[in-house]
Amino acid sequence: MDIKSKIESLLFAAGEPLSLERLSKLIGEKEENVKEALNSLMEEFKNQERGIRILLNNEQWLMVTAPEATPFIQKLKKEVFEGDLSAAAQETLAIIAYQGPIIRTEINEIRGVDSSYTLSQLLSRGLIERSRHPQKSNTYLYNISFTFLQHLGINNIKELPQYEEFKK
Repeated sequence: MDIKSKIESLLFAAGEPLSLERLSKLIGEKEENVKEALNSLMEEFKNQERGIRILLNNEQWLMVTAPEATPFIQKLKKEVFEGDLSAAAQETLAIIAYQGPIIRTEINEIRGVDSSYTLSQLLSRGLIERSRHPQKSNTYLYNISFTFLQHLGINNIKELPQYEEFKK
């Protein structure tokens, strides 16, 4: 697998911004080689009119959908917001409610699959919130939101069924 494919895979799987330093360590390549490959990928995606782009902001790299795909993405989001929560979303929400605050890798370990897309859906619906982890840079803590509590009609997370038992 070449360096561009490795970068593309990591950015897709991460679902959140990654630094040049982190990408370099994960791939096992020098930072200048990774940066050159990132810039090349950015141009390729743009010039080939691909459905994805790579953005750079404050030395963080992130894979996103192309602006031209907005009408299609909006249709998908409308379905996501108006439809019922998927089984994966319900499972992830339950994990966050009972185990939160929790980091994505712990959610992935519990579920046994990558939860990036599901977390994105839950964030978009406002059912969960994320905040920076105080001890781990580039890591987020996920927790339920006030919207979640409001949706359930409860005043406190401790009102969830068997909450105290699960917290033990």
